[in-house]
Amino acid sequence: MSNDKNIRFIKKIKDNNPLNTFILLNAGCGRRTKNYGNKCLMNYRGKRIIDSQIDTINKVYGDKVDIINVTGYLSDKVINETRNIRSVENLRYDSTNIVESMRVGLNASLEGNVFFIHGDIVFSPSFIKPIDYIKISVPIDNKNKINKDEVGVAIQQGKVCNFSYGLNDKWCQIVFFPNNFFYELRSILSSVDKNMTTFEFLNYLINRGSDIVPFTPIRGNIKEIDSMKDTK
Repeated sequence: MSNDKNIRFIKKIKDNNPLNTFILLNAGCGRRTKNYGNKCLMNYRGKRIIDSQIDTINKVYGDKVDIINVTGYLSDKVINETRNIRSVENLRYDSTNIVESMRVGLNASLEGNVFFIHGDIVFSPSFIKPIDYIKISVPIDNKNKINKDEVGVAIQQGKVCNFSYGLNDKWCQIVFFPNNFFYELRSILSSVDKNMTTFEFLNYLINRGSDIVPFTPIRGNIKEIDSMKDTK
């Protein structure tokens, strides 16, 4: 698509104002934090992780967003303590992987742009501002903000060609899907192996021909809360 057509298409999307849905993936128990409850309710610098995420989302997109919290582990407690957003329950959280939570969350969504966000990260606004709202996009970290043991990305010709461990540029555990991919994404999630992790699912999309564009947030920070020491 030419630059002029890109500009016109992006303007059309903005004029039509598609809904932005944020699906927070909070079904898992968190192996290293299980004894302290669901990670999304843990405090980091005086604020619960989920509240920090919601505040950042609203700061960027205002209150005209749909935020869906996918619960599983300690679901009743999480739902009772997060009444200001919609919650849906992944009833199979202990026998499936995160792709099932993605499916459950998307099935509860209206058509529009969709962000999937892992429930154990605190991030600045720049991490949810894709440079292109018509392509599948992921923020990446090349400044050692994400733990070196986390999933990284290999990039060729401006596109992610693989998600894997042991790579220098790290994936920030956020992925954006544009409105034009909504129904295809729903169909794919309904049929794939529910034991996939998020990055395995993204590799699956790449292998079937989908382009995923990386972007590097120009400022701000991101923090993964992987254990209790990370909350200090």
